[in-house]
Amino acid sequence: MNFNYQLKLSRRRKTVAISVKPQGVVVHAPYGICEKWLKGWLLSKQAWVEQKQQLVTQKLDLMSEQLDSINIYGQPFALNFGATMSFIDHQNTCVHLQSLLTAERTEQIREIHDLLSAELTGYLEGRLPYFESLMGSKYKTLKVRFYKRRWGSLSSKGVLAFNSALACAPKWVIDYVIVHELAHYYVMAHNRAFWDIVRRYYPEFKKAKTYLKEHVKVIQ
Repeated sequence: MNFNYQLKLSRRRKTVAISVKPQGVVVHAPYGICEKWLKGWLLSKQAWVEQKQQLVTQKLDLMSEQLDSINIYGQPFALNFGATMSFIDHQNTCVHLQSLLTAERTEQIREIHDLLSAELTGYLEGRLPYFESLMGSKYKTLKVRFYKRRWGSLSSKGVLAFNSALACAPKWVIDYVIVHELAHYYVMAHNRAFWDIVRRYYPEFKKAKTYLKEHVKVIQ
């Protein structure tokens, strides 16, 4: 094997698992496992581990890059660090952050997402009444926060949620996500009936879907 790993044994564990983190590779296994079998199993997973290690390295490289701009409604806004207050300056296409340039990346991103949440909430509160009336859909609560794996959702309890990162996308794309989620008021599954509803109220939905797919890394 071309990788080092830390072995963690547990009397409660019944299966073998591998986790690849920036700190290294950790193998979780049941107490008393056959060492010969484990080495053979790890050898069979070598290509997978190496692939995961490359992804972790790429992610670390990306995180080390300096933030200098962010998209707001599809347009680039410069980032100004060390401001007296945090706000989005639409007139001068600039996002002012209280975080210092030398601050932790997680702190900067947290502050950015707070601003994006407030920005998107304002836009949604202005657009939702129109689409709600147009489509006849209903919801009880609006929720905006950052999600890693979804743009929005409508729960069976009427909670309408949106990813704060959508504030980085053009408004016509945000409108598509609004229609998409409100369509779930009638059909929860992504079947033909659902897409017929989306098409009725947003004919160019495929264009918006393609935009989100192609720009997901830029937006998030």
